[in-house]
Amino acid sequence: MKTILILVASLLPFISLAQKAKFYLGSQEKSANASISLCELDLSTGKVALLDTFNNCTGPGYLALSPNKKNLYAVSADNKVNAFKIGSDARLTYQNGQSSEGVNPCHVSVHPSGKMAFVSNYTAGSFTAYTLQPDGEVNPPVFTEQYTGHGPNAKRQEKSHAHFAATTPDGRYVYVADLGGDKLMNYAVDIKSGKLAPNAAQPAFSGKPGSGPRHFVVHPSGKWLFLLNELEATLTACSISKQGVITEIATYPTIPADFKEPNTSAAIHLHPNNKFVYVSNRGRNSISAFKIKADGTLEKVDEQTRAIAVPRDFNFDPSGKFMIVANQSTDNIVVYDVNPATGKLSFRHESISTKLPICVTFL
Repeated sequence: MKTILILVASLLPFISLAQKAKFYLGSQEKSANASISLCELDLSTGKVALLDTFNNCTGPGYLALSPNKKNLYAVSADNKVNAFKIGSDARLTYQNGQSSEGVNPCHVSVHPSGKMAFVSNYTAGSFTAYTLQPDGEVNPPVFTEQYTGHGPNAKRQEKSHAHFAATTPDGRYVYVADLGGDKLMNYAVDIKSGKLAPNAAQPAFSGKPGSGPRHFVVHPSGKWLFLLNELEATLTACSISKQGVITEIATYPTIPADFKEPNTSAAIHLHPNNKFVYVSNRGRNSISAFKIKADGTLEKVDEQTRAIAVPRDFNFDPSGKFMIVANQSTDNIVVYDVNPATGKLSFRHESISTKLPICVTFL
């Protein structure tokens, strides 16, 4: 009995640790108080605690983790991409910043190797790539491209607006969403040299005119890409060939047909079990869930609106038990329970107040 008690006591710190999940919140606030917030989610109760804030850069909006979870990257309102070292307690230490080579960077992502980072400049309509130091610091840009597209929506598509960039799971290709030009730009990546070049098999995938491709997720299998179209409020399921070629399979509405008020879609994320894909809508103020079928087609299984107000972003804890929704217009976050078998959501509670949250990134 004594041996058992000693064993249990020795495991308690790890059991306790497993019941907590830390995450970071990016903010659109541009004042001197703008900060990245470090929060902790209790996986047994769904309660969230604010642990610390870090205001080393102005308007730290979108965030991205390095694959080894030792660094956090943030794009900022002063047109930079910034690197932070993540401590053992998840607190951040500022490392360095580099120019985004464009105006209003709205998204940053990291290559699966951890050796490159990619930034999308919304207002400039440009895309920039960087190599990263072994310690995570950002080197000066190694590639930048100015897009020149436009679309039929005169208000939102008067010019190119790069909005999101991410790679295939094997890191061979990086796609960039141009909301203004209704395209996904397609590049081949040479990680050894840090060079990018248009994919000869398909330099760009063209979406429906006026759809406004915003964000997308690539399934870990590498077979499927799910593209969220902001202006049309639709979700397009696509296949990906071994050559990185994107082909549309089918497109689905993200809001009910009888909703006639203004709406723009915002974020898209896969559930950690990779069986469901979720999207957020601003105007409808909802989160919609879709089941991913074996052939890459989708089936809508749920929609929730309770306590959701301009959900610029949301995300799941690594266990997939909870969803955190960032409400941009009410300066708070909301916690939902997630059923991993059905994909359905259930409201748990409104949580902490935080200024203009626009990105949720779990460790």
